[in-house]
Amino acid sequence: MHPVLATFSIGGTQVVLRSYGTFYVLAWVVAIALATCIAWRRGFSWWRALLTFAIGLAVGIAGARLFDLVVDWGEYSHDFSRIYSFSFTGFALDGGLILAVVTAALFARLFRLPLWRLADGAVPALAAGIVLMRIGCLLNGCCFGTVTSLPWGVTYPPGSQAWAWQVATGRTGLLGFVGMVRPVHPTQVYEMIAATVLCGLAVWLPRRGRSSSASRMAPGVPFLVFALGFTLFRLANYFLRVHLPTTALPLWFYPSLYAVMGIVVATVLAWRISLFVGIAAAGRDRETADVG
Repeated sequence: MHPVLATFSIGGTQVVLRSYGTFYVLAWVVAIALATCIAWRRGFSWWRALLTFAIGLAVGIAGARLFDLVVDWGEYSHDFSRIYSFSFTGFALDGGLILAVVTAALFARLFRLPLWRLADGAVPALAAGIVLMRIGCLLNGCCFGTVTSLPWGVTYPPGSQAWAWQVATGRTGLLGFVGMVRPVHPTQVYEMIAATVLCGLAVWLPRRGRSSSASRMAPGVPFLVFALGFTLFRLANYFLRVHLPTTALPLWFYPSLYAVMGIVVATVLAWRISLFVGIAAAGRDRETADVG
């Protein structure tokens, strides 16, 4: 845990560089730059791609704050200024990702960019952004998991959120009051690993399909595979994360949301695969007829 990266003075004003905010900004910048570079290398207009991703990100950030406002209303009800605060706290990843993807899709259509190919190219950028954001969470000590005895459990110091939760819920007993903290699941690290592995799979799939015309990959399938895998991971990881009592939603809300999202993405993925298979079969039938 390292919530503060550096502290320095500029013109007599003390500046505190916090891990959470620093890595969130870094995630946004890296994701936009990487997605734009990949789109440019694929032959798309770089400025149209940049605007598409930048607007999608801006709407996604606003959506993440609005979604957090709903799920953590207890925190905002005590201080309404947090709603429009520029401090790097209070963002719900799910709401941000959903709105960012929908907005980017709309602007891709507006700028006449190939939506599915653009989405496939954006997968590494999404994965990089998720990894950087979760590094910020890990260093900040938030989004931690439940108590575990596994050898890779993370032990936070006394005074951390994990320590406060364990003391409040009796997870450490009386020893918690003297600073004992039990190891917890590094759910942030789990998410980093999942994003990296799924990104590797999404990048590998099209290359596998280049080996033969019969196994070419339908545009959009790599992105949808990443989206489906990450949604299912979030569903599983939900049961390992600690859910603080500030949330205004029932515990079944997120599992239900992930289940619905998974069904929607799986349906679209099946449609893309079946559509492409149908087109490929029709093409083979035409070639056979021409030969005959």
